[in-house]
Amino acid sequence: MSPRYSNTGIVLVVSFTHAMVHLIEQSFGSVEQVVAAEYSLSTQQSGALGSALRIPFGFGAVVTGILADRLGATRILSLYLAGIAAVCSSFLVTTSSNILWWQMLMLGVFASMYHPAGLSLMASVTTPKDRARSLGIHGVFGSLGLASAPFLALAVLSIPGTSWTTFFVVLSAISGTLFFVFRAGVTKYGIHRPVQRTNETQQNENQTSTVPTPLTNNTRSEETTPNRLLVRPFCILMISSAFSGIVYGGFLHFLTRYLSEIDAFDSQFSNRDSIARFQSSVVLFCGVGGQWLSGYLATPKRLPMMLSLIYLTNVPLLCWMSFSSGLMSLLPCCLLAFVHFMNQPVYNSLLPDYVPLRTRSTWFGFSQMMTFGIGAAGPYIVGSFGNYRDGYLLLAGLSFLAGLLPIAIWAERRRQYS
Repeated sequence: MSPRYSNTGIVLVVSFTHAMVHLIEQSFGSVEQVVAAEYSLSTQQSGALGSALRIPFGFGAVVTGILADRLGATRILSLYLAGIAAVCSSFLVTTSSNILWWQMLMLGVFASMYHPAGLSLMASVTTPKDRARSLGIHGVFGSLGLASAPFLALAVLSIPGTSWTTFFVVLSAISGTLFFVFRAGVTKYGIHRPVQRTNETQQNENQTSTVPTPLTNNTRSEETTPNRLLVRPFCILMISSAFSGIVYGGFLHFLTRYLSEIDAFDSQFSNRDSIARFQSSVVLFCGVGGQWLSGYLATPKRLPMMLSLIYLTNVPLLCWMSFSSGLMSLLPCCLLAFVHFMNQPVYNSLLPDYVPLRTRSTWFGFSQMMTFGIGAAGPYIVGSFGNYRDGYLLLAGLSFLAGLLPIAIWAERRRQYS
C-alpha cells in the first residue's frame, strides 16, 4: 500500500474515534432537560453535572498524555473506546443524580484519553505541509460527532418506551463497535507500535533548530520539530485556549435549552424540546463547514493570525446571542458554531511547532487540560448567571482576550517567514 493511501486510511480511522469522543462530550447536553426534569435539578445543578464530565475530560488529559508517550497512542485509544462502552452501559442502573454524577465523572475520565493520543498520532502521520488539511478532516468528524448527539437523542426519545438511559446504551453499542473497527484499522495500517527512538532519530532531533522553519518539501514532521519546549509561544497558546475552552463549554452545555426557550416556539410548535434538539444538530452541523474551511485555508504562515481572527469573530456573535430573541436566535448560533470550530485545525496544527516530538502526547494532553479542564467551568458559570444575556456577554469578553493573545505569535512568525 502506498504511503499516501496508508496515511489517508490512518486519518480516517482516527477521525472516527474523534467523532465518538465529541458524541460523548455532548451526550448529557442533548438530554439535559429530560434529566433535569426527572431529578428536579436547577440550571446550576445541571451545570455542575455538565462540569463533572468536563473537568476530568480536560484535566485527565495530562495523565493520559504521559501514558500515551510511554505506552503508545493506539493502546490508549483502545482503552478509551472500551471504557466509554462500559460506562455508557452502566446507565441502565442509574437511580439518582448522585449516581449520575459519578457516571459523568467516569465518562470524562475515559473521554480524556482521546485527544492527547489521537492528536499526537495525527501529528506523527502528517507533515506541516498537509497537517492542517488532515486535521480539518479530523475536525469535520469531531463536529459530526457533536451534531449527531442531539439528533441521536431525538431519534431515541421519539421511540415509545425509551428514555434518556436508552440513549446512553445506544452510545455504548456505538463505542463498542468502534473499538473493533479501530483495532482492525491499527492492524491493517501497521500503527500498533509506539514510535521507536533510535540513535539516529535522537541525533537528528539534537541537530534540529529550536524554532520551527517553513517547509520547502514534504519533509516528515519530526525533522522540523523543536528539541525542547518553546515556553513563550506555548504559554500564549495555553492561555488563549483556556479562555476559548470556557466559551466552548458554556455554549455547548445549554445550547438545546437556549433554543427551546425561544419565545417564538410557543405558538408554532407543540413539542419545543424535540424541535430544539433538531435545531441543536443543525447548529452543530455548521461546525463541520468551519472545520473543513479552516483546514483548507490554513498554511504554516497564516496559522497565528487565523487563530486570532477566529476567536475575535466569536465576540459579536456571542453578543448577538445574548440579546437575540425569537427564531432569529438560531442564526447567531449557527454562525458561532461555524466560526468557533474553525479554531481546531488551526490550533492543533500550530501547537506541534512549539513542542518536542518525544513528549508530544504529554503536551497535547496539557493543552487539552487547558481547553477542556479550565473550560469545564463554562457550564457552571453560565448556569450561575441564570440568564443568557449576562452569561454570554461574559463569554464574549473571554473570547476577545483569547483573540488578542495569538497576535504576538503572528508578529514573531511573520519575521520568520519574511
